[in-house]
Amino acid sequence: MPQDSLWPVQAAIYGVLAGDSALAAQLTEGASSVFDHVPQGSAFPYIVLGNSAAQPLETQSGGGCDSTVDIHAYSRALGMKEAKSVMATVSDALHDQNFAVAGQRLVFCRLISQELRQEGETRHGISRFRIITEPV
Repeated sequence: MPQDSLWPVQAAIYGVLAGDSALAAQLTEGASSVFDHVPQGSAFPYIVLGNSAAQPLETQSGGGCDSTVDIHAYSRALGMKEAKSVMATVSDALHDQNFAVAGQRLVFCRLISQELRQEGETRHGISRFRIITEPV
């Protein structure tokens, strides 16, 4: 069932991002700046695992799952450069990479869209990934 895939996929993505040294070097608190809930007073820049959705997928080997996950990058640096750099590093860490998802086989993880907005003093980037998994 799709809901059975959402948490293992999020946990896997969190592990990849928190363990990525290039990303940690860009975030104020390193791997501690990767969140799914942002503590009050967190220093910029940081990233947040955001909305996710999943739907069942019929595959040759049985039922699979087609998921989307949004990764949000937040920056308060002047201009868009810092936010774009963080977004590029997130993409490098996940797009077409092979990583372990508990109880599932990762078929692929691909970047499908990116958007960068200015919200007052904050630059807010959203990278959406499509993840296909199959049960092991």
